[in-house]
Amino acid sequence: MSLEIQFGGMWDCTTETHVERTLRECVGEVPDYEEWKVSVTCYGTYCVVLVKTPRQTCRKVFPLQGLASGEAIPAWLNGYPLK
Repeated sequence: MSLEIQFGGMWDCTTETHVERTLRECVGEVPDYEEWKVSVTCYGTYCVVLVKTPRQTCRKVFPLQGLASGEAIPAWLNGYPLK
């Protein structure tokens, strides 16, 4: 029903938009009556992606360059499907 994505730290608009689009494509449709939250926090040359659903929490540290490429998030989320 709802996917909330929050960004923390220093982001340029292009990278933030690209990461948000990638996350929304990977997550897809959120089940009815559920709220899923994603936070993406940048710490210099790396960032932490935290995904929370009512039944699970996933966290991964990515190098900032790898995250911007658009391949790191799908590979990670496809390895640990959200439920």
